[in-house]
Formats: sequence, structure tokens, C-alpha cells
Amino acid sequence: MTFQEKSVHRSHAKLWLLSATALGCLISPVTASAQSAAATKTVSAQTDAAAATLPEVVVTASRKSEALSRVPISVAAYTQERMDAQGVRNITDITRLTPGLALTPGTQDLGGTSQTISIRGISSTVGASTTGIYIDDTPIQQRSLGNASSNTFPQVFDLDRVEVLRGPQGTLFGAGAEGGAVRFITPQPSLTHFGGYARSELASTSGGALSYEAGAALGGPIVKDVLGFRASGWYRSDGGYIDRVDPFTSATVKKNANSVGSYVGRLAFKWQPVDRFTATLSVFAQQIKADDASSFFVALSNPGNSRFANPRVVPDTSKDRFTLPSLNLQYDGSGFSAISTTSYFARNVDRTVDYTDYISALLLGGPGRYAPGEYSSAEVDDSQRDFTQELRLQSNGSGPFTWVVGAFYSQSKQTAFQHNLDPFLNTALARLGRGPFPLLNGNSLFDTHARSEDTQTAAFAQVDYRVFDKLKLTAGLRYAKVDLSAARVSTGPVAGAGGVNFSTGRSETPVTPKFGLSYQADPNALLYATVAKGYRIGGVNGPQNSLCASALASIGLSSSPATYQSDHVWSYEGGAKVNLANGRLRVDASAFDIEWKNIQQNITLSSCGSGFVTNLGSARSTGFDLSVDFRPIDNLTLGATVGYANARLTSTTLGTNVSYGNNGDKIGGPPWTWTLSAEYSLPVGDQDSAYLRSDYQHVGAGPTKDYSVFGVDPLVPPSQAYDQLSLRLGVRRERLDLSVFVNNLLDQAPRLSLVRYPSTFLTNFQETTLRPRTIGVTLSDHF
Repeated sequence: MTFQEKSVHRSHAKLWLLSATALGCLISPVTASAQSAAATKTVSAQTDAAAATLPEVVVTASRKSEALSRVPISVAAYTQERMDAQGVRNITDITRLTPGLALTPGTQDLGGTSQTISIRGISSTVGASTTGIYIDDTPIQQRSLGNASSNTFPQVFDLDRVEVLRGPQGTLFGAGAEGGAVRFITPQPSLTHFGGYARSELASTSGGALSYEAGAALGGPIVKDVLGFRASGWYRSDGGYIDRVDPFTSATVKKNANSVGSYVGRLAFKWQPVDRFTATLSVFAQQIKADDASSFFVALSNPGNSRFANPRVVPDTSKDRFTLPSLNLQYDGSGFSAISTTSYFARNVDRTVDYTDYISALLLGGPGRYAPGEYSSAEVDDSQRDFTQELRLQSNGSGPFTWVVGAFYSQSKQTAFQHNLDPFLNTALARLGRGPFPLLNGNSLFDTHARSEDTQTAAFAQVDYRVFDKLKLTAGLRYAKVDLSAARVSTGPVAGAGGVNFSTGRSETPVTPKFGLSYQADPNALLYATVAKGYRIGGVNGPQNSLCASALASIGLSSSPATYQSDHVWSYEGGAKVNLANGRLRVDASAFDIEWKNIQQNITLSSCGSGFVTNLGSARSTGFDLSVDFRPIDNLTLGATVGYANARLTSTTLGTNVSYGNNGDKIGGPPWTWTLSAEYSLPVGDQDSAYLRSDYQHVGAGPTKDYSVFGVDPLVPPSQAYDQLSLRLGVRRERLDLSVFVNNLLDQAPRLSLVRYPSTFLTNFQETTLRPRTIGVTLSDHF
């Protein structure tokens, strides 16, 4: 056993000892109390019939509060308590619980840090997002504009719940929700009582550094029934497990280099000056700082032994931060409510990218032509500024008609800046006997600045009509006017003679209808069917740099298309939500057929490290989602989810001497995903219990690639299938929950993504995988 392995072993042993001691201290008095009282009383929670039924979650997926079992669309919802029980800390954890929801690590990105989110196989790495990301009623997704462009997601702390809406939500949520939407719902300040939430955690990753977190939230009335607040703050450090090594000697430069620190804070005030009116002002802030990318080089790593390394000359650091102030005004009249939401989302991403091997291969004749101490890098920055205003009127009565009408306005401004630093390029050229490049300011090969502005104005309405007690009809429509303007300025030796100075714009008027039929057979059985349209706005490309001229010529083009059009989906869905066995068994099932037209696709120009977007062909995604929760006895809760999405192209698109896609080609993420969960609790006091929980996840292999398609790398296989098992053993005493856990117990290290670094004309492969086996202890308190 090596010194490193011994250190990791001792770290795990200490953590297990600490966890067992803490649990023992908590269990011992609880067990003694239970033994002395067992003969004289029973546990009230077990004799109460209501406690034996599965809990119901209230959601706002239809823009009004309803029990999840009564909402006639496919929705998965998770409360903070459930997410704590299943160890959810971020969007990756949410995807492992949710059938139909996938998160794919970026492969087009040089550092492998970007992620593509998709629902039911509707996935895209280019243009505007196909999945809406919301914090409360504010959309925060962005379009792909530069190397730092990707969606951000709130970290999971002090949330009321997370809702995943599967299928297009274009009527109520707009163009950003072509395939579906993920909504992060925050808790509201109370005007009547104080309460809060705290959570801390310590964990050790096999072969990696310790992870830890601490956070607390508190809220309550400042003036009872008039003014209340809620404040929260949280920090988490995810310890790294990938070493950065010297590319010449393979000596370790920094151990566990890919550590990540996350900060989250929120402050909200709620004011109710009169009975029917409330005003809620809140500010949500988050920062995620990564010390290096979480991708490793295959040739230098041994995933089976938790050995991961990357030889980057320059660490791939990033800092992603945003603030979201918002104001919500609500007036509850007689039979209706008026709601106004005003928000401003400000996000900045700063990143450093190692370009050393890329520039060496592109301009010096091959990788490794720089001497020790020399480097090439890029500073990449992306900013997003979104102003959003929505006004809705909605019924709150109980008549045969229920309705919601609204108006929406948003202005999204995004900029992307890249500045390449090449201070040693001409030194390396001189060693090869070649003349110098006329670098910008003596040290830069390329500068580019891109901007886009999306302005959207929309009106929407949805009406539900109860034909009779059990049958309800739904019709909705959204009409929008969308204006896009974009520009790019590029300078430097590789930008071409005179550089690039490009600007353009386009306008569209999408219409997204929805029709639905639902039948409440009895209070415990709902059947429904929906037809809905989803939409995604088009965009602009701009001209390519001079290095791409030969690549474009090889496919019969002299330049890339200046713009690309919108694409859209039509979704046909049927489902059922059933409660059986006196509330102990709940089944939520849906089947879908989605037609995707005029798809926005990326054409990769590998030889020059660039590409463009164009509309190519159509696709179809068919499948189902199934979720089952069962409490066969009072102490045992079982759960299972299954998702299947078979997404394929339904047309062949040919260019000059190349194919861009063939009929039948698979697209999207892994077709099959499923999870199994079980929790057994043992009462040990009036309000105390010990519990054991297991969660088992299976993710199928990624879709088979068609290597005859232009731009598809023949040396890169699809992602691998994997199984992941997590266990948690804990004790709940009144408000407290103390537990020990093991994530990725089987220590699986599947290939989630693979790309030739930093471009397909090189032979260095970098890969992403799961975090290795992690053992930890968590303490939480709801008060």
C-alpha cells in the first residue's frame, strides 16, 4: 500500500470513527428511553393513520398552488426535506432522481466544464437553451455565445422545493422551455412565526481532499402579521480529486487541483400593509469558484484506482457569480389574484483556459513544441444582464372556469470576451527558424468581443373549463414578438486581414398553443392528455477566422451562414396519477411522442477549432416516465423511477460531399435511466427514530454515434453505462437529523464524456467521470 493510499485509508477510518461516535452518543439515550417506555406507550406517529400515508407535495407548475397529484402534466417535485434525505446538493444530484432529465458534461468545451441539460431527449449545445431554468418566476437560462457560455444552476440549500416540468412549457413559461423547465422555488418569509434551517457536512473522497459545508437560514415576523424576513447563508467546499502534473516530467504540481468553493446567500422581506396585498423584496446571490476543470487526461490516469491527473500548463480556473434582486407584488381580490414580478439577473463568468498544446499543434507543427516555462492561454469572460417583468391575473375561485392571463417582457443582454495570451509564441517560432507573428500588443494572437441582445414581449392565457365534475378541458396560447441583435469584433493575426467587424439582427413572432383534457375518475385517480408546442429562437453566427478557410472550402462553403432560424417541437402526451392502498401507493406515469423540426445543430470545423450553427433536419423522441412510491408497512418507504427517451433523426441532411445527419441517427442523452430507493425507519422514542436509506441509480450508455457524419470524431465513443449506489444511516431526534453516508459506494468511474484535447487533430484525450467513493457525516436541523 502506497503512502497516499495509507493516508486516504486513515482519513476514511477517522471519518468513520467520528461518525460512529456521534451516532452512538445520539442513539444511546434515545434507545434507553425507548426501552423504558416501550411497555407503557406506543409511538404516536405509528398509530396515526395519516402518518402512514405518503406525503403530498403542493406545486405551482400551472402558476397556481395545487397538489401534485391533481396537476395534469408530468411533473417531478422535491422538497428540501426529501433532497436532504437523498443527499441532493446540486443539479447533478437532481438529475439522478428524475426520469427524463439529463445533464451531460461538455465535450466541445476545452476544459470540459460546461454542462448541457435536457428533458426527454430535447438537447442542444448551441444557440438558446432548450430547457428553461427558473428561480421562482424568473428565467435565468442563457444562449451559447462564447467559450464561457453555459447555464448556471442554484445550489441546493434553503429551498422550498424543486420542480421539474417535463415536456414543452411554451404557453405559461415561454421560449426558454422548449423541452421543459426546472424551477427552483425559494421559501417565503413568514409573518406569524419564527423558523429556520441549518445544515453542516464533512466528507472524504477516495484519493481526494476533504469536502465540507455549513449553512443556516432564519426567518420570522419583524412586526407580526405586517412585516417578516428570511435570511440564509451557506458555504461548501468540494474537495478535488484530480492532480495537476508537469507535462514534461509528470511530477505532481498540485494535488487535488479541481476543488470547488460555493457561496450562497439570500435575504427576503415580506410586507403586508393591508389584508389582501403583499409585497416581497428579495436578493439571491451565488458564487462558484473552481480551481481547475474536473476533467482528466486518459493517458496519465487510472480511474480504477482513483488516480486522476491532468498536465495543463495553465490551470483551468473559473469563477461564476450572480445576483438576482426581485420584487413580487400580489393582490388577492374577490375571485382573482393580480401578481407582478420584477427582477434583474446579473451574472459574470471569468475563466482561464490552457491553449498551450492547441497553439503548438495549430501553428508550430505539433503538440509539445513549447519549452518548459512557456505557455499559451486565454482569458474568457461572459456576462449576462436580464431584466424581466411579468404581470398575471388568475382566478382563485372554485367555479367551472379557472384561468390565467398575463403579459411578459424581458431584455437579455449577453457579452462574451476572449483575449489570448501568447507571450512565447515568437520565441518558439524562432527556435524552428520561422519568422514572427505580428502579435497584438506584442503578446496576443487573438482578441474577440461578441454581444447579443434578446428582447421579448409576450401575451399569454390559459383557461380550464370543467365540463362536469370529473372532466376538464384546457386551452392555452402564447403570442410573442422576439427581436435579436448581435455583433462581433475580432482582431489579431488569425482573425484575417482587417479582422472581423460584424453585426446583424432578426425578429420572429412565435405562437405556442396548448390543449389538454383531464379526467378525475375519483379523488385518487387522474387521467390526462396534452398537446403542446415548444419554441426556441434562432441566432447569428458571424464570419469565421482566416484559419477556417480551407475547412469551409472542404464542405463547399466560402463562409459560414450569417444567421440560423428558430426550431420548435410538438409534444403529444398521455398520463395517469393514481393513489392506491389508502394513500400508501402512488403511481405517476406518462408516455410521450415529440416531433422536433428545423433543429439548430453545430457544424464543427475541427482543423481550425471553430464551427457554426445551422438548421438541419428533424427528429422524433418517444418514450415514457414512471414514478412509483410505496409504503407497504409503516416503517418502510420504497421508490422507483424509470425514464426512457428514444430520440432519433427522421431525415437525412446532405452538404457538398458530406452528410450532416442521417435518418435514424440517435441523438440526445442516454435513452434509459432508472433509480430504486428504500428507507427503513425504527422508532426509538415518542418523536425519535433511526433510519437506513439506500438509493441505486442506473444510467444507460449514450446514443451510438454515426461516424460518417461530418464533424463526428471517429476516435470518440459514446458515454458508458453505469450503476451508482448510495447509503445513508442516521438518527432523527425531534428537529435534528444526524447521519453517515456513502456516495458511489461501488466506486464507479464510467466515461461520461471524452474529447480530444484541445481539438480533434490532436491525440491527447480528456475525460470526465463520477466523483469517486465519498464517505461523510451530515447534521441538519429544521426549527
